Amino acid sequence: MGAFLVASAAAAVFTVALSSGHRPSESYVVANRTLAAGTVVSPGDTTLEAMSIPIGSRSSTFQQTSLLTGRSLVVPVQPGELIQATMLSPASSNPALRPVSVAVDPVSLAGLRAGDPVDVLGVPSAAIGGGSTSAPGEAGGSAPPTVDVVARGASLIAVDASGSPAVGSGTSALVILGVSDLTQVEAVVAASHSGTIALVRAEPSDGSGAGSGTGSATSAGGGTSAGRSSPAGSGPHPTSPHASPG
Repeated sequence: MGAFLVASAAAAVFTVALSSGHRPSESYVVANRTLAAGTVVSPGDTTLEAMSIPIGSRSSTFQQTSLLTGRSLVVPVQPGELIQATMLSPASSNPALRPVSVAVDPVSLAGLRAGDPVDVLGVPSAAIGGGSTSAPGEAGGSAPPTVDVVARGASLIAVDASGSPAVGSGTSALVILGVSDLTQVEAVVAASHSGTIALVRAEPSDGSGAGSGTGSATSAGGGTSAGRSSPAGSGPHPTSPHASPG
């Protein structure tokens, strides 16, 4: 019932805006396509449209599409419909996110969709393929790849649906992640330039996911290697590929 009243109020404001005889001088955020309740708004979901809004209703509208990115809708919205603050989850329970575009392993996207909370994992390039044929544990043997936890509880805002590969790679998919602050943006960008990034669905039992905060930082990434924790970016650093036995 509450959702119906919110939608009705929004429709009334939109109708008044269209019926006004004045030439629109301001632009406001409207839906760019049909959006279901619970949708986490991504950059392509909204656009600006010129219209006249009654003075008493302007405080609940938006004039910048970026202000809605990462926010969740509590009611369904139709294409061209004016989006108001009452149609979104409270900002206190859904903090503003810092969107960051990054290339990820497309295999890790299986079963994920926009709006899902995810943990961001990174495998440094130096840890992929040691170049040695010796068995682990033997002199000159390669260590197992190190997996670093770059960010916990990030939001998967959008996945590139164009089918085109990410720039500079034919085996990566471009996604937009929502993280909590600039520190997390830096960590994700650094990981993307130093190796491969994979996403996994965040779970509260791991200290991430719903109810655990968005884009929470680990102390330094909290990576794992052979079941042990290690700081992010602290993957194996062989002193020399030609180290002699003993």
